[in-house]
Amino acid sequence: MTVKSLDEIKPGLTLGRYECLLPIARGGMAAVWAARVTGARGFEKIVAVKTMLPSLNDDPNFERMFLDEARIASRIRHPNVAEILDLGEQDNLLYLVMEWIDGAPLSLIMRESFRRGGMPIPIGVKIVQDVCAALHAAHELKGEDGKSLELVHRDVSPQNIMLTESGVVKLVDFGVAKALGRSAGETDTGLIRGKLAYLSPEQVVAQPLDRRTDLFAAGVILYQMTTGKHPFRGDNAGATMNNILRRKVPKPSKIVGPAYPTLLDEIVMRAIDREQEFRFQTGADMFKALDEVFVGRQRATTEDVAAYISPIIGPAGDEFRRALRQASRAPSSSGEDVAALLASGAHPVEGTPASGQWMIGSGSSGENS
Repeated sequence: MTVKSLDEIKPGLTLGRYECLLPIARGGMAAVWAARVTGARGFEKIVAVKTMLPSLNDDPNFERMFLDEARIASRIRHPNVAEILDLGEQDNLLYLVMEWIDGAPLSLIMRESFRRGGMPIPIGVKIVQDVCAALHAAHELKGEDGKSLELVHRDVSPQNIMLTESGVVKLVDFGVAKALGRSAGETDTGLIRGKLAYLSPEQVVAQPLDRRTDLFAAGVILYQMTTGKHPFRGDNAGATMNNILRRKVPKPSKIVGPAYPTLLDEIVMRAIDREQEFRFQTGADMFKALDEVFVGRQRATTEDVAAYISPIIGPAGDEFRRALRQASRAPSSSGEDVAALLASGAHPVEGTPASGQWMIGSGSSGENS
């Protein structure tokens, strides 16, 4: 059977070795499914399968971008980067197989944190430290010739940062990444990729990008998590872009008060400096700077992150795991129930039992302005 639309992907459909169980999320260009792969002597493993809109296969640019995501991201080996396991094509349908992340996107954690009065600063610092570690691993990636690929994620945002229930940060979705050595060549001139509110000034004006672009986005997220306010978000896209280019951003301490660590104040403002040369030059540099914030005081650990997010994602995660177990026994029944919710406009993060494995497309991030 040739799949002509994402709607034709149903629970029980097998793509290569992978059986689709539950729909997790979908957008205009792709969908993500919980799937399983089986093997000898009862072996079974849950994975995430990302399928591309079949009609986009006719566009060589989209197809190359999708293939590049697999080729580039699969070479990154780091505990804070979601692993690409496989790439396949069946019945005109391209798909990526990724490690299953049992958790939720940072966008959900942030939204619930703000609703409950704000995220503890040490927790926010720990999360961004792990993001910096993930980015440094990607930025340092080298080609077979030993030269740097100069990889840039380009879309570092709360939607693309996952937290597992054990508190581990996972950076996902290198689908818009750019590397000098990639097969698809350069991104079209003037084409802006990434979540608007997390774009760097150089992205807004379509200037050359490098690793400092990603660190700018990490700084925006750090500002937002530790103050409850976004430094640049405006009432509309035009206002947001104007703010990114021109707004005089108040120091976090001006929002939070004197309890905000002085060193963290400096780190955040350096990370979101409009001039690339004044920002942190590597993820390792930013990681080390953040590591100095709580010298002599209690730092947050991965276990602390897990304890903090558990009340936020625990009940929804338990419900989703029950649905997944049911789908494993009878994919067509429980899977179609969740598929109907997605088709009605509900989102795994917003209204379905899923704990928010993936968010595709712009969607509602729900962060404070």
